Amino acid sequence: MTLHANCDGTRRRLLKGATAGALLSLLPGALWPLSAEARPDPEFNQPLPPGIVEKGSGVYDFRVHRLASPDGQRHYRITVAIPKKAPPEAGYTPVYLLDGNAALAALDEQHLKAMDGAIPPVLIALGYDTDQRFDVVARQWDYTPKRPEQAPIINDRDPERRGGGADDFITLLNDTLMAEAERNLPINTAERALWGHSFGGLFVLHALFTRPALFDHWYAASPSLSWNGYQVVAEAGQFQWPTDHPGSALLMRGDAELKRHGPYSNGGSDKEINDQMRNLAQQMDRLPGFEARFEVLEGMGHGAALARSLKLTLSDISGAALT
Repeated sequence: MTLHANCDGTRRRLLKGATAGALLSLLPGALWPLSAEARPDPEFNQPLPPGIVEKGSGVYDFRVHRLASPDGQRHYRITVAIPKKAPPEAGYTPVYLLDGNAALAALDEQHLKAMDGAIPPVLIALGYDTDQRFDVVARQWDYTPKRPEQAPIINDRDPERRGGGADDFITLLNDTLMAEAERNLPINTAERALWGHSFGGLFVLHALFTRPALFDHWYAASPSLSWNGYQVVAEAGQFQWPTDHPGSALLMRGDAELKRHGPYSNGGSDKEINDQMRNLAQQMDRLPGFEARFEVLEGMGHGAALARSLKLTLSDISGAALT
């Protein structure tokens, strides 16, 4: 029931949801409570051991770009993984991975070989220039939407962690990062995909609802929908897909995400949250030219959902079975 690439680089259509869901039920008062889901688990916030880039691969080549944000406050390391296998006639599908350091750390040579045995995409890991999986200050700014009145959003527990820079990051992505990452590569520009987890998942949905022409296929894992009073849910109510080309979304979330972060929650359950996620996907699925579905990541907590959702995403795109 997933979205797969076939031999000519086109995609099979997502299966439709079995039950109807009303987007009107996804109002702030009807949603789950604020939790600490957007916090990376502590074990992920450690220096990275050597990974696929440092060790090298028999089936992928790598190139790295470094650049700073226009205000000089955030420093990016963009790692482009390029299949050694010849591209399809239409070009490689480019898959953009938010939290690129953590995303690459979740993959190994066996995953790359599995994709090489099918239709390998170009992986574009949008990371930060640090030896850790996450730059928690930078990602909170880059991946979170601003308030309508433009004021930055401050984390009371950690004032350094400001939010509200997602639109600036979308502009940087569109104007600079994508062109640099795809330079001189045979890319299928009609099949661009974006994956993100937690705040990254929130960014995926915000970009989808406000700049839908930027990508064609959208993968949002454990998105932090409660951010800024469920702002992204209001954006979903206004979303229309540009019907000049087909698009798709896959929403994913674990069924044990609140167990770890229970002390930060004031009610609700994983089942209730996932039912609402499913409703959102079903409502999006009704839009002309757009298909969406929701996938429960069984047994997964919030941190574990990162790697699992990434592998599901790459399986969808390449047609390979990644475990």
